[in-house]
Amino acid sequence: MGFNKLRIDYLFFGGTGFFLMMSVCTADFQDPTVFNQLYPSNGISNWTGLIGAIIGGSLLEVFGPSALLLAWLFIRINLHHPRRISRLSGAYYAFVLVFLLSIVHEIILRNHFIDSADLNYFWQNGYAGKLALGWIESSAYPVLYLAGVIGMFILSFLRMFHVLSPLPFISGFFSILYNLLSFIAGKISRPPATDFPPSRQLTDFKHNLRIEEYPAS
Repeated sequence: MGFNKLRIDYLFFGGTGFFLMMSVCTADFQDPTVFNQLYPSNGISNWTGLIGAIIGGSLLEVFGPSALLLAWLFIRINLHHPRRISRLSGAYYAFVLVFLLSIVHEIILRNHFIDSADLNYFWQNGYAGKLALGWIESSAYPVLYLAGVIGMFILSFLRMFHVLSPLPFISGFFSILYNLLSFIAGKISRPPATDFPPSRQLTDFKHNLRIEEYPAS
């Protein structure tokens, strides 16, 4: 089995999604982002370098820790099969889910269910949740808007239910690993070519037949 049998899409989108996850998980408040363009004197702390620091740090500052779900949904939307939702619709609902989770996170922090003073940079909420909740609280009917947020969250969750499950991706990953190991094992343990003993061609002049004579071993 050759490399052409491997799922190249799993390798590409899985690798890109893993890069996004690492860029978000290892983000540091001193690294440059869209909102912080200063370069730290001691170098980039993000494991994915400057590009990962800008992407992961910016996503974290906008959406908070729910940005990690955005990286996961990027993988599942592009690899989802059968495709019950298009890539465009999946991207839309992915951002909606992450945005709504950011609002929920801000509600939890505002009601002191979690002590925000003890949270590190990763668990601080993003600007999107703070601004949205501030706008809802300043509106004339905050309860109505909150009910709309809950309803939109349920709708988005139901639309993305098949994409949120990690089981198909895990199955595909192990399938790639199995195919790769089978390919390597086939290359290593390929049997050598059969070495046939040399032969001599003799001519039977009486019947004009060619007889192959093998030497005795």
